[in-house]
Amino acid sequence: MKRRLATLLLLAAAAAVLFAMQRSTPRYDELTGPLLVSGRMGQPVRTRLFDANVERVQFARQLVYERFDRQTVRTTSGLWAIVTVELSARSRSMHVGRASWVGPQGFQYLLSDRLALAPGQSPPAIEPGLPRRARYFFEIRPDQVDGAVLWLSEHVGPRLDSEAHIKLDVLPRAADGALDVMDTFDMNAAIKEQP
Repeated sequence: MKRRLATLLLLAAAAAVLFAMQRSTPRYDELTGPLLVSGRMGQPVRTRLFDANVERVQFARQLVYERFDRQTVRTTSGLWAIVTVELSARSRSMHVGRASWVGPQGFQYLLSDRLALAPGQSPPAIEPGLPRRARYFFEIRPDQVDGAVLWLSEHVGPRLDSEAHIKLDVLPRAADGALDVMDTFDMNAAIKEQP
């Protein structure tokens, strides 16, 4: 009787240990997911393949660009967030093909696909030793500004590769402390300003 009770207790303990291991073991996506490299605006963030330095964040109610001698205006019910980043490849030519604005509640905003024909919207090609400035455009809700983070990587959903997470903590403010939002951001003029 004692032997049977000891066997049942041993089986129950083994089942409890296996259940705990199943619930606490990281999933495959977590084990092979991106290797996070965190940083802040104004400071270079060094990943395995590229360096990124967020220079500024701007907000606008509408974007304007000229294409094929025709002016196009893009409005949004939220805000346009424009992030200017200096990028430099580390060891080989590459593209930083994925950028996401992640708000304080975890909402993730990908690059706007409404600007496909706008100038300078393909993922920037970067070369080792040759820094290049890029602008990323997101349509976001106004409540997703404070506490946001920019995610940058070479591929969508990088596996076992680094991904930059840059805290967007230097935002344009008016004298009264409110967010400074432009009425119109001219994309063509911004491209002409780039070195």
